[in-house]
Amino acid sequence: MARVLGRVLVVIVLVASGAYFLVYLYRWQWNRALVSGLFFVAAEIAVVASVLLRRFSALEERIEELKDRPAPASPPAALEAIQTSAPPPRDRFEWLRESQQRTNVFIPVLLGAGVLLSGVATVVERIAGATAKPVLEHRLALRLQPLALPSGGLLGPPVPLTAEARRRGVAVGRVFAVVVAALLLYGAVDVIGDATQTRPDRDTRGLTTSLVLAVDHREAGRSALGTADALWTTCQSTLRRTLAADFADLGAGRVRVDVTPGLGDHAQRRIVGCLEDATFDRVQADVVSSTTGPSAPGRT
Repeated sequence: MARVLGRVLVVIVLVASGAYFLVYLYRWQWNRALVSGLFFVAAEIAVVASVLLRRFSALEERIEELKDRPAPASPPAALEAIQTSAPPPRDRFEWLRESQQRTNVFIPVLLGAGVLLSGVATVVERIAGATAKPVLEHRLALRLQPLALPSGGLLGPPVPLTAEARRRGVAVGRVFAVVVAALLLYGAVDVIGDATQTRPDRDTRGLTTSLVLAVDHREAGRSALGTADALWTTCQSTLRRTLAADFADLGAGRVRVDVTPGLGDHAQRRIVGCLEDATFDRVQADVVSSTTGPSAPGRT
């Protein structure tokens, strides 16, 4: 139960973080998008790790089941493959049969001891080869049996016509689902691209945009007006142009910023996203309202 609950929570975090990531991209709030992206990647890694661990556990259980089953008398295919691929036996006493045109000097005692030890080693090797090698090969064949190919190879046994037709129907359905998913993905990417890319705005000459900011800062002695001015100076770079801005303190931590000329839809979304996504220490700003109207006389 706890494992299922954990998986559900991970999936919820994955979906929520992915949704917020797209929302923050649309709002041009890059810092929040980065944090949401980190949560999304972490949840994705957790899901992949959970799936892999579950598969590994299933493989371990399968291997344990195969070990507990009674072993067959002899797995001929695996055993024959092992015996065929075995290296040829080495003649470890070839030096005794070398005929060279040279004179060797041996001490009789050492020569006799060497002959005796060689004979004993030969007997031990023959006995070990006759008893241990078949047992080891048989055990190795039994351990490799779960990894052996099925009787029909990778393609399996011949499939009846009805099953083959069913498989073709399933394949056609999968292809159709993949095509539909690709079209939906392309549409989603196109919509997100249009929403997050810089687009030319309409001509706003003769208009003024008024932004009302609610500034919350926990640093003593710092006014809301000065904080709003610093935020505007930082975020104005997202507009890629310099605009005239007048600040008016409305009291209660609220500041009105009059921007001339006015901001278009895309420019206003970028500047609002930057102001609300400010990374100033102990400072938070929210755009309470935004209106665009004709400029006052004498302002362009």
